Amino acid sequence: MEESNQPGKRTYANYQVSLKILLRKGSEFLFLTDTFGDRFDLPGGRIDNVEHDIPLTEIIARETTEELGKDVIYKLGKPIFQFRRHFDDEGLYIFLVVYEAEYISGDIRLSAEHLNFRWVNPTNIGLKEKDFFSREEYLAFKN
Repeated sequence: MEESNQPGKRTYANYQVSLKILLRKGSEFLFLTDTFGDRFDLPGGRIDNVEHDIPLTEIIARETTEELGKDVIYKLGKPIFQFRRHFDDEGLYIFLVVYEAEYISGDIRLSAEHLNFRWVNPTNIGLKEKDFFSREEYLAFKN
């Protein structure tokens, strides 16, 4: 992020955009665990620099296939919530948009980006802030 020459003037944060799906199977939702094994994540990922002309639905499909395997079939819905992630040590800002999706079929085969997965009923899991990357993300899921 560039510094401003004007006193008191703030600079803009440069956000990368990530597209995720909240995959529902009946009354349960698919939650992934990050590679550290201590935070929840969802299937999906960031838009690549060469995808500026690619429809968002195709980017979601690419990311979902990369992370869950080619056998998973789902019906994509509309965007349902969003939140931000900021990683100070990397100077990385990410804006995440989460779409609803309905699981249809297929075996999940995780990529190396996640340690494991589980189908959870959100009313029974007892979500905690420590399970997420930030308070904003926790509140987005909780709501």
